[in-house]
Amino acid sequence: MWYNKVINLKGDAEMQNFELYNPVRVIFGSGESKNVGKYAAALGSRALVISYEEHGFFTDLLTAVEASLREAGISVFTYYHMQANPLLSHIREAVALCRKENIDFCVGVGGGSVMDATKVVAAGTLYDSDPWNMFVTHQDRAVGVPPTKTLPTVMIPTLPATSSEMNCIAVVTNDETKEKTYVSTPVIFPKISIVDPALTCTLPRFQTVSGAMDAMSHIFEAYFSGDRNSPLQDRLHEGLLVTIMSELRAILADPQNVEHRANMQWAATLAWNGYIQSGLNAGTPMHAMGHVLSALYNTTHGVTLSIFMDAFFRYMCTINEECEAKFATFGRNVMGVNGEGRSDREVAVEAVERFIAFMDEVGAPHTLSAAGIPLEDIEKIADNIVEHGCDANGNLASIPPIGRDAIVQILHMAE
Repeated sequence: MWYNKVINLKGDAEMQNFELYNPVRVIFGSGESKNVGKYAAALGSRALVISYEEHGFFTDLLTAVEASLREAGISVFTYYHMQANPLLSHIREAVALCRKENIDFCVGVGGGSVMDATKVVAAGTLYDSDPWNMFVTHQDRAVGVPPTKTLPTVMIPTLPATSSEMNCIAVVTNDETKEKTYVSTPVIFPKISIVDPALTCTLPRFQTVSGAMDAMSHIFEAYFSGDRNSPLQDRLHEGLLVTIMSELRAILADPQNVEHRANMQWAATLAWNGYIQSGLNAGTPMHAMGHVLSALYNTTHGVTLSIFMDAFFRYMCTINEECEAKFATFGRNVMGVNGEGRSDREVAVEAVERFIAFMDEVGAPHTLSAAGIPLEDIEKIADNIVEHGCDANGNLASIPPIGRDAIVQILHMAE
């Protein structure tokens, strides 16, 4: 993650103490991606540009990035073989290329998958063993050895979604073990992130919607699975959620409107860069479940989160009075539910119904069936969630913690 840790648990009376560190230099504005050479020149004279295998939809952007780097006197090498849900095998190839060509810094051009991969490639180049050894596997049962140094990285995000341009998390899939997991350490913060909202104006509808769902899921994880005595953070969460929902509607009505795209881009960057998570010590249960779907079926990350925002919310909103109260607050402050004379449970249930209706409105797939995931695999999916997403006690880090029986119930609700 961004570097954000709880340093002293204060109990239930107030927000927890925390330490926040985020050193990323963000350059935000339409057209700024064309100036990457100017911003990156101080990082070295040999750059590896990393992007997707299938990149035809922004070939012109990659051409412009390469040209800008060369104009700044930088020798350019390319690795255009990454995919959504980046694979460890591709990262190993790119690390080998970096070492062979004595690369000074890496430039990631793409969405969260490319940016995450770029972080791992840059760190892996200076890592003393196989890059997989830096990853946390089986959550807290087998802890990786994080890198202590990295090549500098420059990020040019093309999809508002993951906040990878401004955090120190990287998620990859081991294509041998079918495990999707993460490394989180301050050393992999990007050096520079050039956030150019004009690049997102040509995003297809599906990617636009999936990215927005991804960004919202980051906010929801902290909002529903973090400390419950943080009114300032709650209002920040709610403001971002309202903004993303309203801007997504506006973008779908007018895709070329760069003002709406800019609002979405900055909201997505803020969603998981550490600021709104500070002091919450939040778990990420929906991500833990969603990563398994991506690892097993290569399902789009934002779609996996839409699936669990539906089923997880429906499961959690009436599980106890504390959850009902939190979802009722969400209903009143985000979804516009009138709570006058109604119980928290009634407001909570309507809030979730309205959010699911919003996903239908914008066209976000939010069931296993809609995502093409075989329903006969539910038990296998549950086993993988327990194996790769739960703690040593077999629980997801939610409030309250939930184990395998509840996971199976949620999966059936997601059918």
